[in-house]
Amino acid sequence: MGLKTLLKSGFTLEIYFYKNNRAAFLAMFLWPYLMLTLILGMGHLFGSPSAFRQNVRMDVDPVVYYVASTLIAMSALSVMWGVGGSILWYKWSGTLPYMLLSPNRMSTTLVFSFIPRYMLGVLIQLAEFAPLIMLIEGVSNGLVKIGILALAATVGMIPLLGFSALFASFLITIEEETNVLSWLNPLILLFSGAFYPAYLLPYWARLISQILPTTYTVELARLAAIVGAPPLAPITFFIGVLLGIALVYNSLAYLLVGYGEKKAMEKGAI
Repeated sequence: MGLKTLLKSGFTLEIYFYKNNRAAFLAMFLWPYLMLTLILGMGHLFGSPSAFRQNVRMDVDPVVYYVASTLIAMSALSVMWGVGGSILWYKWSGTLPYMLLSPNRMSTTLVFSFIPRYMLGVLIQLAEFAPLIMLIEGVSNGLVKIGILALAATVGMIPLLGFSALFASFLITIEEETNVLSWLNPLILLFSGAFYPAYLLPYWARLISQILPTTYTVELARLAAIVGAPPLAPITFFIGVLLGIALVYNSLAYLLVGYGEKKAMEKGAI
């Protein structure tokens, strides 16, 4: 089974999921706007745009700021569940041994079958928020900021794939059957600054946030919320940091995931 087949299977799976679950497809469009309306409504009820800018210490548009946060948070959750969380599903359904015995390594199957599903999901989310961003920023500025969000979601996926593959390897080797991601994902998003700017967190929390790839993805995406043209220097900086972290996490995943799969089969953890 080649990589092309894995990519094609992932894309086909996502298309048929949307085709056969039209209510879920419609809800996917409505849910982010409902959440955005709730957050902005509470913000206007208990504060103001000027107070918000003062609190985050940036001259940003609150709507675009939360659009960027929502998009990256949903994308990060998608990767963690699509790569790491699928191990739990295979364990619960009893199909994990068959996945481990497939022609490709488990990590290869998880990652390459997920990439087209992720890119299709990001494309749908960008298309969903594009009218709102262009309505606020205008067509030209809106397209630039949509491009920054697309860049953040794409480049941010690369280190997160390695990070999630390492987590998947860990789930393979342990005999724990509980849904670890249900409490781990909110913590990752919290330390990444998806709910609150990472630079405003306590010192010990900032240390944790610095090793998480999602931290830099969130900060890169939020540059789209800056009023006016986003500066090029921080964009280049965050892209460089993400590529550097991607090299580290993907190298570790390449070295350790195969070892984890072998150990799991030897000890009968599956």
